[in-house]
Amino acid sequence: MTRPLISVVIPAYNAAPFLAATLTSVFAQSHRPLEVILVDDGSTDDTLAIARGWTPLLRIHHQANAGPAAARNRGIEIAQADYLAFIDADDTWLPGRLTRHLAILEGRPELDIVLGLVRLDYAGSTLRFRNDQPVIALFSFGAGLFRRHAFERAGLLSEDLRNSEDADWFMRARDKGANWLMEDEPVLTYRRHGANMTERVPLEKSEIFRVLARAAARKRAGAGAERPDQLTERRTAMTLAGKAEA
Repeated sequence: MTRPLISVVIPAYNAAPFLAATLTSVFAQSHRPLEVILVDDGSTDDTLAIARGWTPLLRIHHQANAGPAAARNRGIEIAQADYLAFIDADDTWLPGRLTRHLAILEGRPELDIVLGLVRLDYAGSTLRFRNDQPVIALFSFGAGLFRRHAFERAGLLSEDLRNSEDADWFMRARDKGANWLMEDEPVLTYRRHGANMTERVPLEKSEIFRVLARAAARKRAGAGAERPDQLTERRTAMTLAGKAEA
């Protein structure tokens, strides 16, 4: 029986030290056929050269630096499959995760998304405070398999966000009625290596407060509302930031 195509989208920015391991973990997946798309988001290191060494197995799209949301969106637009998976260019997948997640979605037509657990790898991390649990539940694009219509329902990622865009999308997907399942198996190794965006961006510069402001405004206006006006967004973000500092 012919298996359905899965498109794998890999946003990459200056990921040269990690990319080979990431690609190895993707192509080691047992599921076939795969369409693997790397979106190089204006890297200035050897990321693009390393990626070219994996062609023709790997499709490459190069663009000027526009952030992770824009890179994922370009991949979604390029992808041909009805099933979409994502992995950042410095993470790795555990074996068999695509096969298992596809089986769940095929057996549960009411589901839009299936997510697995995330294994944390702190090698090289500069974080002072670390999660004591090596495996956690996390709304991560890299830990999920998505039906394409999940993005038709919730929209693409918000390209005006340079961080916290994943939290924003999952909140919008929830508001639009997306159905997901969190399975109790690790599928992604999230490498904390000191150069992660979440380690480089301090809380006061994080856009999570904008994301929470948007979610709060949608709740007030009704789940069908797309975006709050900028004044409401700014006031809510300031309130949330004040509470976080208290």
